[in-house]
Amino acid sequence: MIRYIAIFLCSLLMCSATFADSVTSVSLGALSGILNERMLLMKEVAAYKMKHHLPVDDFVREQNVFAGAEEEAKNNGLDPNSIIPFIRSLMDASKAIQHRYIVQWQTGPEPSFPIQTLSLSRQRIRQLDNQLVIVISQRLMVGTFSHEDMVWLKAQLTAPNLHESDISDMLAALSLVRRVR
Repeated sequence: MIRYIAIFLCSLLMCSATFADSVTSVSLGALSGILNERMLLMKEVAAYKMKHHLPVDDFVREQNVFAGAEEEAKNNGLDPNSIIPFIRSLMDASKAIQHRYIVQWQTGPEPSFPIQTLSLSRQRIRQLDNQLVIVISQRLMVGTFSHEDMVWLKAQLTAPNLHESDISDMLAALSLVRRVR
């Protein structure tokens, strides 16, 4: 009887390890995809802001983004205080990308693609931010981000005008995100 229990427990452990590995690989792939898509949207945001002579920085908007991220973090079992540095790093990288595009267009040809409204771009960014919180929460259910995870993520983040320093800051802040339950 003890032998059967031991076999059952070993099987259970093997299944849970397999499940954890699959959650990890899926969540890392989803995380990199969402981050890249979010950063790619900055080209549209920059084009709109340049066309309408709007500043890249928008303090009121940033406060709204923080409030939304804190609420989404609470709803998904994350420490709301731990998500703020990550969201700040996303915003900083996003603003840096916007500035780089604007400088590029001011010194060369202006954007030649259809420019979406800022409200549509922001709506999509909000959806992506919510997805990020969900994916991060799911990933943290099986453990923290390892060094190997961070190296892999760094290699996957390839959006134009996203510099290595932006990526390093985002990943450093990501490593600080914690679950509360």
